[in-house]
Amino acid sequence: MRANVKAGKSMTRVRVMRQPLTDYQRYGFAWSVPGNIAAGEDIRVLDLTGKPLPPLPTFDFWLWDEEIVARLDYHMDGTQIGRELVEDADLGRYLEWRDYALAHSVPFQEYQH
Repeated sequence: MRANVKAGKSMTRVRVMRQPLTDYQRYGFAWSVPGNIAAGEDIRVLDLTGKPLPPLPTFDFWLWDEEIVARLDYHMDGTQIGRELVEDADLGRYLEWRDYALAHSVPFQEYQH
């Protein structure tokens, strides 16, 4: 992470979630998120508790350099179980989802969980 940020790459993620947090989410918020932030990652939170579903997919994904997409798969408790490269992804759609999530989220440091 530090090497990528030092090389001028931005690393940003939005954690879309609802209360109550799962044990896995609480673990991540307490242990891995602070370390990633310290290493230079911009982590944001979009809390949907009590809100209608936004125009976002029901799955998680990674987007690299606005051209490569990977879909992530999770157990119900939030534990990641796999990743899959999305061939011929509709990049415009993924960019819209990314932009929506960024516009409606807050920096992790501002989120009170």
